[in-house]
Amino acid sequence: MNFEPVIGLEIHVELKTKSKMFSSAPVTYGKEPNTQIAPLDIAFPGTMPTVNKEAVIYAIRVSNALHMNIDHELHFDRKNYFYSDLPKGYQITQNLRPIGSDGYLEIDVSSGKRKIVIERLHIEEDTCK
Repeated sequence: MNFEPVIGLEIHVELKTKSKMFSSAPVTYGKEPNTQIAPLDIAFPGTMPTVNKEAVIYAIRVSNALHMNIDHELHFDRKNYFYSDLPKGYQITQNLRPIGSDGYLEIDVSSGKRKIVIERLHIEEDTCK
């Protein structure tokens, strides 16, 4: 029986946007705790998320660069879990329908070119930021 080793990586990228992924709160680094928040960030009843257009544009650009199929509708999921850096008790993410899928990165190796498969690219909020 022959086995082929497969290595999977999960890479997180913090986008340089003016506001958070789903709220209008600024993302200024180095500020005092609890000064860069909006009602949505703490799950204040009645607040609704608004997608950061700038972040979506960045995600589409990266998806194009990685030769990915781009979903023409944005779908988000609520991932429920309890952790100290998640005051809402859930995270807004793209679990079922990522913005980009089935792509690749072509690299040069000694024997020529090789395609590294990229399964998915999704957008999610960074917890406790």
